[in-house]
Amino acid sequence: MSRSTKGRDHAVAAVWGFAEATAFFIVPDVWLSALAMKSPRRGLKCVASATAGAVLGGAVTHAWGAKTGGGRSARALAALPAVSPTMVRRVESDYSAKGYKALLTGPLRGTPYKIYARTNGLLGRPLPRFLLWSVPARAPRFILVTAAIGSLGGLSRKLMPSAPEWVRWSIFAAGWIGFYTWFFKNVGR
Repeated sequence: MSRSTKGRDHAVAAVWGFAEATAFFIVPDVWLSALAMKSPRRGLKCVASATAGAVLGGAVTHAWGAKTGGGRSARALAALPAVSPTMVRRVESDYSAKGYKALLTGPLRGTPYKIYARTNGLLGRPLPRFLLWSVPARAPRFILVTAAIGSLGGLSRKLMPSAPEWVRWSIFAAGWIGFYTWFFKNVGR
């Protein structure tokens, strides 16, 4: 693989991580898992870039939350796909009850990281501490999804060695489309 391809892989992962931490609604796991379909190692190497992009995006969203009024920022987030007013209120109350630990449980419920970043800024919580908690809040899921999809890609090559690549990519696409169809219907609203 060429240096430019490696650089592109990391750049896309970082930009996607940043975008999803600010306003985009498709997780960088899609890109990471696509890389892992070709090479699990390649996908896992880009997890650090996606995490760094997410943390940087979290810093931007934190700053935005700190200077934008609570009602206005809540409405702006709720206007994004996969974010509901209920999610925004739940994150606010979770922070009051659990502090930074709330940031770690959000991914388990499908709550977008950007809501935590905004709420941290809104509450005037220190940015450095939020960023430190952001790494264990983002990276484990990136690693898990990337490794799982990479393993499934390898298994599919062993089980269907003569299948054309488009079959594996069709299954990959159907999996993500199925996930997001379920997510937008059940979690994101």
